[in-house]
Amino acid sequence: MKKLLFFILLISNLAVAKELITVEFSASPSQPNVTTYFKMLEVANRLQNKYEFILEFKPGAGGIIALQTMNQSPNDRLATVAPSFVENARQGLINEDDYVPITTQGDACWAVITNIGDTNKGIVSLQGQKEITVGVTGAGNATHLTALIIGKQYGFKVRTIPYKSNFDALVQMAGGQPINFIIERVSNYLTFTDKNPRLQILGINCPERNPLMPEIKTLKEQGFDTPTIFLSTVANVKMPVEKRQEISRILDQAQEKLGKKYLLDASDMYPPMFAHPRLSTQEFFNRRILQMKVLTHKYNADISESR
Repeated sequence: MKKLLFFILLISNLAVAKELITVEFSASPSQPNVTTYFKMLEVANRLQNKYEFILEFKPGAGGIIALQTMNQSPNDRLATVAPSFVENARQGLINEDDYVPITTQGDACWAVITNIGDTNKGIVSLQGQKEITVGVTGAGNATHLTALIIGKQYGFKVRTIPYKSNFDALVQMAGGQPINFIIERVSNYLTFTDKNPRLQILGINCPERNPLMPEIKTLKEQGFDTPTIFLSTVANVKMPVEKRQEISRILDQAQEKLGKKYLLDASDMYPPMFAHPRLSTQEFFNRRILQMKVLTHKYNADISESR
C-alpha cells in the first residue's frame, strides 16, 4: 500500500507541467547576444520546476513587434527591449508605463567601426569629414545618437541607412557598400580585417575597454558622453507583481551562474549585476532610459533630419 501511494504521488508530481513563459526577442537571430540569452534561459529552466522559459524571435519595427506580441498575452510572455524603446515611446508608438523591467544583460561593449578613420588617432580622425553614412537598426537608437554626437563635435552631417542587424551593416561595409560608420562587436570586426583592411575601430562604446582590444580607448575616455547599446527584458504591467518578482529572481540567478567572463567572451555584454557598486535591474533600466530621453530630446531635430 505504501509503495502504491508512493508511485501515485510520484506520477502526479511528474504530471504537473511547468508554466510556459515565452520571451519575445526583439532582435534578429544573427545578434551575438542570442546565444547567451538561450543559455540564460536554459540555466533558468534547470534552477526550478515552476516555469519553462522559451525564446521566440519577433524582430522588426524597432522592437515594437515584440512588445505588441507580448501585450496579446501579458500573463505568460516577456519581451526584450533596446535603446529604441525610448524613441518609440517618444513618438507615441508605445506607452512606456505599460512595461516593467524584469532582468537585463546590460551594456553591449561594442566598437565604433569606420572605413574612413584611423585606429591610432581614434574618434578625432573623423574630423574634416563632410558627411558620414551610418548603418542603423532604428532611428534614434544608440548607434544613431553616437554618430550624431560625434558629428556635432566635428561638424559633419549624418545620413542613415536601415539594416536588420548591426552585423548585416558590418557585412555591407566590409563588402564596399556606401556605408562608413557602424557599431558592432569586436570579435566580428576581427573576422573582417583581412578582407577589408580599411575597416578601423575608433573607440569602444561601453563603460569599460574591451578585453579583446584593450588598447582601444572607450568613447568616454575620448571625451564623448554616448549611450551604450543595452538589452533588457520587460514584462507588461498586467502580469501580477508577485509573478514578475519571482521570474526576475530566477533570471537574475541564472545570469549570475553564467558569470561576467562568459557573458563578455560570448557576446561582449556587461551586466550591471557585476558592476561596482552593483546595480539592480530597475536602477540600470532607469539610468539608461533617462540617458536616452535626454539625448533624444537634445538631438530631436538631427534625428529627423538624418533619417
